[in-house]
Amino acid sequence: MNIDIIKDECKRQGISRIIKYDEPLNNHTSLRIGGSADIFCSPNNIEDLKKVVFISKEHNMPFRVMGNGTNLLILDGGIRGLVINLNKDFKKIEFSDKIIKVGAGVSLALLSKMALDRELSGLEFACAIPGALGGAIINNASFKGECMADVVQNVTFLTRENRIEKISKSNLNFNYRECNLKSESVIILEATLMLKKGNKEEIESKIKQNIEIRKTSQPLDKFSAGSIFKNPPGYYAGELIEKVGAKGLTRGKAEVSTRHANFIVNNGGASARDILYLIEEIEKRVTKNFGIKLEREIEIWGEP
Repeated sequence: MNIDIIKDECKRQGISRIIKYDEPLNNHTSLRIGGSADIFCSPNNIEDLKKVVFISKEHNMPFRVMGNGTNLLILDGGIRGLVINLNKDFKKIEFSDKIIKVGAGVSLALLSKMALDRELSGLEFACAIPGALGGAIINNASFKGECMADVVQNVTFLTRENRIEKISKSNLNFNYRECNLKSESVIILEATLMLKKGNKEEIESKIKQNIEIRKTSQPLDKFSAGSIFKNPPGYYAGELIEKVGAKGLTRGKAEVSTRHANFIVNNGGASARDILYLIEEIEKRVTKNFGIKLEREIEIWGEP
């Protein structure tokens, strides 16, 4: 990939204003860790995005889409290729009675609050989930038995061939922490959600309860990427990690949280290598003691 050629192409397409080169990603992730992206792009609308995808395809340049940078570890060597972060038009919210059309870049916490203001129920579980809608759909974000699959009606996305397509809930095959778009090279643009009319006081009370549960059980006061591992069938990953003595384990400035063992926190100045060491150490211990291979929930991008 020739950066100078890419720069010239971006200039010809009129999108230089939304492009950054050699962009540090540590400030774009909730862990505050990671090297730089060769190219970082923040398209404001579908026209900008299509131009970016066209350039990516023409120059055989891989791309990744980053929302709020949660549930994500960027390795210290950074990312070769393009990182796309949806902006402006992709953060629109339109209400029509109980139906909401939501841009992929909208944060779940904001969406939950806006639903509360309109006395709509169904997104109380999302009030303290730090991610954006696109990633929440891809990973079927959930809390206390409620999940995105409960409210999503359809999803609109852009393909690698620059076609806009729509898929209904019945064809998304939602499962634990995933849907079938997860394995596809597509960019979610927006989704239609269906909520229910509710009582504002009851909705607000449930939101407060959910926030309190998270505050008392998760290290929200420290930099983290959320849960590191999925819960194996019949088990809680955090309990398994605690039972193998990994709770409180440290490496450099990284630590397996003493509040919730399925979280690894950055105490300030941790490297991706530190985080990765703890992840791998946990995996080894759980496999050795229980014969269980933990599946990672956190996504790991980039080069060491």
